[in-house]
Amino acid sequence: MKRVDLIKEIAAEFELIANRLSETEVATVASVVELEPQHLAEIAKRAQKLTGLKNVKLKTVIDKSLLAGIIIRIIEEFGALFIKARICPSKGGDRFQL
Repeated sequence: MKRVDLIKEIAAEFELIANRLSETEVATVASVVELEPQHLAEIAKRAQKLTGLKNVKLKTVIDKSLLAGIIIRIIEEFGALFIKARICPSKGGDRFQL
């Protein structure tokens, strides 16, 4: 069991180093339901635009305490950024408004 825990720690550290080298920031996206791939792509694109980050990798979390919308949490080197968003119906399908 200790070896499994050690492998998990090594994998997590490897991911941190790989993200640092590729200038990638991990953002956590909390929502009530699982998000569609096109919504995740739109969220990543808008998070990059809002923060000026070169690369954003999304980690999704289901949060049943939310009533609607999403919460994006981006931790940068000098602090944290929280973005609240909601889904707005439009002619081309649902869109996120950040």
